[in-house]
Amino acid sequence: MNRWAFFIIAIFLLGSAGHAQKRGSQEIGGGFSFWSRTERDTSESNVNLNGLWAVYFSRDFMFELEPSITLRYYAENLSLSGLLAGSLSKRLIDVSNIDRRGSTAWGRKNERSTAGVYGSVGGGLWAERSEKIDDTKIYLGPALVVGIGTHTALGSLTKMRTKFQFVYLMATPPLHEEARTMFMVTVGFGVISRI
Repeated sequence: MNRWAFFIIAIFLLGSAGHAQKRGSQEIGGGFSFWSRTERDTSESNVNLNGLWAVYFSRDFMFELEPSITLRYYAENLSLSGLLAGSLSKRLIDVSNIDRRGSTAWGRKNERSTAGVYGSVGGGLWAERSEKIDDTKIYLGPALVVGIGTHTALGSLTKMRTKFQFVYLMATPPLHEEARTMFMVTVGFGVISRI
């Protein structure tokens, strides 16, 4: 049984390596969001910063490293939390508008980024500071991440990325006695920095 699984995985990986995206290409990018709310005489502000660094194994496979930091200021308190997730992503659907059968060899060779729907699975670490003012310790815990997202080509080297992720944050006493789940939606931009 193990031989068959290895054989199928090997064919799957080798078959995906023959696409146009060059092995070793890198992409950097990110995004941010801000919101502020005022209710009676209290206010709350939230800043979320997302980063991206991706390395392509082929046009359809990549490794993504996505750090995320959230700062929340409310009632004279500052809450800081973060998530560092690494995941393997696979293109599930190619939605580029290039006709591969009718396009020229030059056009296919110089194609740098294409649109697609990607699925990803990975893990990482979450970090959070306690809301108690006298507790300055930063607590760490493992996280599991599953996501699906789209890449939309804005040019030969630029993409707009949208990603929907389900994050399972494992418990780390004494800050969190039970595991938590999070649903994240991120929208950002990426640029192929190394071809």
